[in-house]
Amino acid sequence: MSANKHRFDLADPLVVLRLALGLLYVPHVYYKLAGFEGSLGFFTRAGFHPALFFLVLSLVLETVCAVGLTFGVLVKWVGLLSGGLMAVAAYATIVVKGPGWLWNLGGVEYLVLWGLLSVTLALHAWREERREYGRYTLFFPHAA
Repeated sequence: MSANKHRFDLADPLVVLRLALGLLYVPHVYYKLAGFEGSLGFFTRAGFHPALFFLVLSLVLETVCAVGLTFGVLVKWVGLLSGGLMAVAAYATIVVKGPGWLWNLGGVEYLVLWGLLSVTLALHAWREERREYGRYTLFFPHAA
């Protein structure tokens, strides 16, 4: 089976999870761009200064996560990045809205789930690399 076919094998639940987590970034990025002034205000209230820099950084990193997770590129690193982004997003949400759990009430439940699932994908990718190639590599493994 080719590597690309395996990346989109919808019979594999981890592929479905990876695709879902990657594609969830698309509206996440879109709404930051569509409501740019509101997003900038949120970053300011969260204490990220300069807010414009951190908003643009967030947009770039979330786009990297969207592409990496959706297309299965460097999942071992992109999953960790996604988990880190969600941790920062949870922190910012707590700073701006106060502590709360339920996502529909402005809490961090959704962000925590997204982050934990992202890290789970990353750990799985590291484990699979070790299983398949007998070692870990920094970026792209090659058969020995």
